[in-house]
Amino acid sequence: MRYVLAALLMGASVGYLNAQALNYLGIRVGAEGMYEGWEYDSTYSSLTGSASVNLTLAETLQVNQEFTYSGNLGRGILRMNYVSGDTNYTMVYVDTVYEVGNDMHRLMIVGTDSNATQGVYFKKVDVLAIRTPLSVGASWTLGIAGDTVTADVDGDRNYSTPDTMVFLLDTVKVLSMGTLTVPAGTFDSVYTIYVAIRAKLWSSLVYSQAGNSSESWSDTLIRDYYVYWRPGIGLIKDSTYQYALFTPFFVTAEVFSWSVNEMVDYTQVGVAEREVAEREGFYIADGLVRFRNRVTVYDVSGKVVFYGDGAVRLNRGLYMVKEGRRTYKLLIR
Repeated sequence: MRYVLAALLMGASVGYLNAQALNYLGIRVGAEGMYEGWEYDSTYSSLTGSASVNLTLAETLQVNQEFTYSGNLGRGILRMNYVSGDTNYTMVYVDTVYEVGNDMHRLMIVGTDSNATQGVYFKKVDVLAIRTPLSVGASWTLGIAGDTVTADVDGDRNYSTPDTMVFLLDTVKVLSMGTLTVPAGTFDSVYTIYVAIRAKLWSSLVYSQAGNSSESWSDTLIRDYYVYWRPGIGLIKDSTYQYALFTPFFVTAEVFSWSVNEMVDYTQVGVAEREVAEREGFYIADGLVRFRNRVTVYDVSGKVVFYGDGAVRLNRGLYMVKEGRRTYKLLIR
C-alpha cells in the first residue's frame, strides 16, 4: 500500500520581500531538476502476513508555465514520476504554485493516478506552502487541518470506491541551514524544512479485507516529510516517512513507507551568473534597498536574508552582497 501526498513544501518568512517568493525559491520558467532515489514499502496484516518491496524512484520537475491565478502570479511545474517495476505508477502531474505577497501557495496533490486516467483520482488541496525568505526557527501551518478529501490515497487503484482522508494536523518548521552534498554537487545555504501531517484515513483496501465500513478507518496516519531547499535553485533533496495503523474487528493492519530522493542534475535557463560592471549595483529609496541585478544578501552570521533583484527592507547592520562574480559589503545605518 502506498500513500501519495506529493509535495514541494518549504519556506518560512521573516522581514520584507517585494512579492518575489517564486523567484527567491528558484521557481522560474525554464528551470528543471532531475532526481533519483529509492523507496521501501512494508505492509503487515494479521490475515495475510507481511510483505515488503524495494523500489527505485526517478522524477523530473520542470517549470514550464507562467500565468495569473486568482489574480496573482502563478507558475506551473510539470512533474513526472517513475517507480521501477510498476509502469502503472508512472505519473504525470502539473503542480500549480502562486505567490501572494511574500507567501507562496501550492495546490498540493493528494492521491494516485495513472497516465490512462490522469486527473480523475487525485485531488488538489490549496496550502500555504512557502513564506520567504527562509529563516531557521520559523514555523507555520498549511491551512488544511479539518479538511476532508476523497481520492485513491492508499494506492490500491480501486477507483470505484475512493478513500477518504481527514487532516488533523499540518505544521511546518524550518529546522536548520547548512551545506549539503548530493549527486548534482555540493550546495551551501540549504535549508532543512520539516512538514508534519497527521490524519485519519478510510481505506478501500482495508475495507476489502475487513468487510466492515465503520472499521476501515485508520487509528493513526503519520506523514513526516523533510525538504532540503536552496534559495535561487530549488529542491535539492527530500525524505518521507509514512505510517498507518488499522485495527478493524479481528484484523490488524500496519503499513509504512520510507523514501529518499536526491537531485542528480539541474538547469536554470536564463539565470546564469554574468559579469557586472564595477559600479554600485543598488540604490536606496523610500527606506528600501533596490538592487539592479540579481544578488544574494547575507547577514553577519552567514544567513541568506534576500535573494533576487528589486526591493528589500533591511534592518540596520552590516551585510555581504554577492552579485555575479563579485562580493561587496553593504552597511545599513
